[in-house]
Amino acid sequence: MDSRAQYRRGCVRTLVLELLSRRPMYGYEIASTLARQSEQVFSLGQGTLYPLLYSLERKGLIRAGKEERDPESGRKRLYYELTPKGRRSLQEDLDTWSQIVRGMTLVLRSAHVQP
Repeated sequence: MDSRAQYRRGCVRTLVLELLSRRPMYGYEIASTLARQSEQVFSLGQGTLYPLLYSLERKGLIRAGKEERDPESGRKRLYYELTPKGRRSLQEDLDTWSQIVRGMTLVLRSAHVQP
């Protein structure tokens, strides 16, 4: 796996928690929203998304909530929602990302300043 793929994979957990902080969503909805809002930078297949969702659920960060049938296809949709523990974890992730972005910005800006 190349370094860009590893880097993106590390971001996905935080992005999924962020989406679920807005409202409960079902799996396909999470994947399509993430792909659309990231302009396809984060495009997840089922083989990536569902193991992540199961892992987040095992850790108590999300829970599977209500189940509904899609009116068109008749398929079941299982909605996931953020737990209080998940909200705390998301806030920690966002704080970490803010520090990383700040540090990178400072270093990258200083590289373009003429002494």
